[in-house]
Amino acid sequence: MFSVPEARRPIFVMGKIRRKFEAEFKRQLIAEIEAGHMTTSQAARDHQLSRSLVERWRMQYRNNALVDRPSPRERQLEAENEKLKSKIGDLVMQMDHLKKLQAWVQRRKSGDTSVITAKNLDQFRKPAK
Repeated sequence: MFSVPEARRPIFVMGKIRRKFEAEFKRQLIAEIEAGHMTTSQAARDHQLSRSLVERWRMQYRNNALVDRPSPRERQLEAENEKLKSKIGDLVMQMDHLKKLQAWVQRRKSGDTSVITAKNLDQFRKPAK
């Protein structure tokens, strides 16, 4: 048998205590049942769980869906990460736009200097000596 106290964290919800079990505890419990060391009813009784909960864990275990949920801090960091990725995307698009604008201005500038027109005549005039 394995120790339980580290496996559960009490959570208080509207005057009642809800216990949260780590995925590792659930895996160990289901492995004991699958190995035939105890029955589902015995495991539920020993750990003060409902039989249906243990059966749900067994189904999740068989489907490889028995994983820990992300903590509120992890969810907050994921949301922040998505926001920052979006901002980076916006900045990359702005940079691309500015580079295109700069290239267009450069082409326009070099086009103006290749031919002398009334518009750019002043830059070709030499000062009087």
